[in-house]
Amino acid sequence: MKVTENNFIHELKCKNEKALDYIYSKYVNLVYKVVLNVLNDVATKEDIEECVSDVFIAVWKNISKYNADVTPFNKWLIAVSKYKAIDYLRKFNKWEQTIELEESISTSKDNIEDKIIQQGEMTTIYRTIMDMNKIDRNIFIKRYFLNENIVDIARHLNMSRNSIDSRLSRGRKTLKSKCQKIMGR
Repeated sequence: MKVTENNFIHELKCKNEKALDYIYSKYVNLVYKVVLNVLNDVATKEDIEECVSDVFIAVWKNISKYNADVTPFNKWLIAVSKYKAIDYLRKFNKWEQTIELEESISTSKDNIEDKIIQQGEMTTIYRTIMDMNKIDRNIFIKRYFLNENIVDIARHLNMSRNSIDSRLSRGRKTLKSKCQKIMGR
């Protein structure tokens, strides 16, 4: 039987391979554009072509779920294409995260114990800053995290520069002492 615009869905549901060839030739450009739109920045041309092929395999396997009364075939195909491309995108993101983690571990001169100690120190620093009174915490964050000028901080808080310097000095001493306790020094 010849596959046409009028019978290709029925033929797909009957698993006629000619119907798959028909939709491929008719819709490959549409599917390619949808997949390219999602994967353009992260995938190679070969990856995109593989995803396009997987879209048509997914259509072949899931055509029984298609309902022509609910949506036109091209809209359904676009949705299948987007979801398949998003699956690929997730795969690429997981792969990139794994590569970055491996590179981080392999290029790092610190061993795992050092990283754990550093994380503990960061937690201590954070807790120490959060335990400061509101004004000291505000000054400390403005100076060391937002990199604001001491004169600007003093002007903004209506305080003298000496007062800001003193509060920063006390905050640094407190942080140093808490970190030394953790390090056992």
